[in-house]
Order: sequence, then structure tokens, then C-alpha cells
Amino acid sequence: MFSNLKAGLDKGCSALYLASGENIEQVQFEIENFGLKIDDPIKMKIVTSRHFYTPDGEFKADRVVERYRSLIDESVDKGFEGLYVSADVADTFDYLTKNLMAEVWLKYENAWRRTFKFPMEAICAYHIDQIESKGQILLQLIQAHKNTITSRTAKFLDNKKLYLDAITEKINGIFSEEAVNIIFRFVERCFRIPRNQIPNKIEDFNKALESLLGEGATIILKQEILNNLRGRIELE
Repeated sequence: MFSNLKAGLDKGCSALYLASGENIEQVQFEIENFGLKIDDPIKMKIVTSRHFYTPDGEFKADRVVERYRSLIDESVDKGFEGLYVSADVADTFDYLTKNLMAEVWLKYENAWRRTFKFPMEAICAYHIDQIESKGQILLQLIQAHKNTITSRTAKFLDNKKLYLDAITEKINGIFSEEAVNIIFRFVERCFRIPRNQIPNKIEDFNKALESLLGEGATIILKQEILNNLRGRIELE
């Protein structure tokens, strides 16, 4: 997370750290101990993620986007190239989940890559134990982000490849080679989904599986794929 801030500062961008929890002084100490100076409030800001995303207890996507837009405009006006964000959203995501606002958050996350064109790079940090029992949430987060960065090795994983590998391995482990080829040919011919495009059309792919395998088998297969996906992330 701190390395991402440093990368942005080294490129002439400003930086924003959204901290999980309320102990800003501890975060400041850790950042300075890492070697980054906090001497310019425009160059680097530190805010709690709860204050940034839910200042009044409600999550409003438009308000958050405007906050980012304002920070970027401020940075550019001061001569910076853009904004680098490291956001530890663990406590925010817990709060939203407990208050039945997780779906709104996931739609907001998924909208960033399709809708907004800001000079901004961001890392969103989650705790795997928050989502390991919620397979569909893990899948939605994978879809919303280009890469997953694992905490164990700091390795970048391409999310499309990660999901496609999980699908391929699980289907290959259940069906014969001939059956696997039939499945992927059916999906491509009848639903116009080439194998390499499956991660972009997950809902359509699931409908294709249902029409071929039936609802019950597809539910089991989807869960097996999610377990495989989660295992791949945890192993890294």
C-alpha cells in the first residue's frame, strides 16, 4: 500500500491514503517510518476510509466520485500529474455489509473502469476473510478490478486469467476431455462467447451452462469454481 503511494509521488502525482480504523497518528508514523514525508497536505493526505466513504453513515456513490474529482482537480491545479490512492476499505466494507449496503458499493466499484476517466491509480485493500464465505461478492470484486495483488507475495494476478484458469481447471477436473470440448463449443456457438471472453460475460456463461447442464449441476459447478478461485488467491 505504501509502495503504491511512493510510486505515485515518484511520478509527480499527489497521494491519498484511506486508513481502516481511526488511529491516524499510527498510520502517519508507519508511513513516515516507511520513508515518505507528510509535509504538504496537497501532496499527501491521510483520511479514514469510513470518513471518506460514509461521512454521515450513508454511502453515496455520486458523492464519493465528486470527492475524488475535487481532489484530482486540486492536485492538477497545484502542478501534480494526477492522484495515486491506497485505500484500506476493510472497516468500510464491514460497515456496509452489516447495514445492507454492500450491493451499492459493489456497483460503484464495478462502474469505475467503465465510466470514469480520471488521471488516477488506485489500490483497494480487502481482507480475504471478509469475503471468503461470500463467494458471489468475491466474484464481483474480481470483475470490478483489473488485477488482484496478493498480500503473501505482493504478486500481481490478472483477474481475467485468474477466473478463466479457475473455470478451466474445475471443468477439466469433472468432465472428460471430449465433454469439455463440447461444453466450450456449445457456449461459443450458441451463446457467442469464445473461451477467452468468458470472464467478460460471466452471467451469460452461467446461463449457457444452465441450458446445457441444468440448474442444479450449474449451481454446484459455480460454487466449485468460486472455491477454486478463492484457493488460487489464498495460495498466492
